[in-house]
Amino acid sequence: MTPVAPVPVPGDEPAATVSTPLPRWVLPVIIGSIVVGLAGVGIGVYALVKIPPKVAGPVGRTGATGPEGPAGPTGPVGPTGAVGPVGPTGTVTGASVVTAPVMTSATGSPIGTSLVAKVSCPVGTVILGGGAQVSATGPGQTVALRSSFPLNATTWQVVGVVIAKLPDGVAMEMAPYALCGTTPPKTTTTTTKP
Repeated sequence: MTPVAPVPVPGDEPAATVSTPLPRWVLPVIIGSIVVGLAGVGIGVYALVKIPPKVAGPVGRTGATGPEGPAGPTGPVGPTGAVGPVGPTGTVTGASVVTAPVMTSATGSPIGTSLVAKVSCPVGTVILGGGAQVSATGPGQTVALRSSFPLNATTWQVVGVVIAKLPDGVAMEMAPYALCGTTPPKTTTTTTKP
């Protein structure tokens, strides 16, 4: 006769479940995996602590200069500066040239012969400058203006000299002049007591 398996009846449950033992190699593998994982974490932390700080590398070569850019627009005009105060009235309001008569040396004068002239400015003017034109009446300039200077505030003096003997018939001529400046009239204020 063939045995027949019992048919489960609802509400009829087995009293206990029988567990199958794990193979012997599973537990050592699990423990080894845990140990290896923890070792890896430790090595990672150690590496993070021991990594040297980041160091910049060497500076590279300077690149080629780029092309010049276009000119920018013209900037706005700056503000006009303040006008300074009006200066004091000048001491000279005009100028005129005053001449003296032309002086002439003897013809054929020897070297060192001189002519001296003084030119004075009229009253109410001051000397600004002066001089003289020195020449010879014949060919060859053998004369010169030796000195030209102010004697005082109203007079200029000049000296002409022969620097090489003048030929017969040739004389030295000197035309002195002075530049005189006109000064504004002095104004005086008078007060009268009542």
